[in-house]
Amino acid sequence: MSKVVTVDDRGRIKLPKGLVSPGDKILVITAGSRIILIPIPPRPLEASASWLNVRIDRKAFRRMIEEEALKEVEKKLRRRGRVVDRD
Repeated sequence: MSKVVTVDDRGRIKLPKGLVSPGDKILVITAGSRIILIPIPPRPLEASASWLNVRIDRKAFRRMIEEEALKEVEKKLRRRGRVVDRD
């Protein structure tokens, strides 16, 4: 399904009826001149249990994600010629 929506004078868009419900959370990703909207289920871990088979506890997973985020920041800083001192 595709619909054309209009941005109002306050920068808001109104999504078509039935697409989302009041209180729903949506991840908004900007990709150049495009916007990607991804609905976030109320209980993401339970919703992903059927297709996401991960055998790692939350603390280890969080450390892994934080480490990857730091690597990405360091990579961007190096591209910009900034010094990276990681302790």
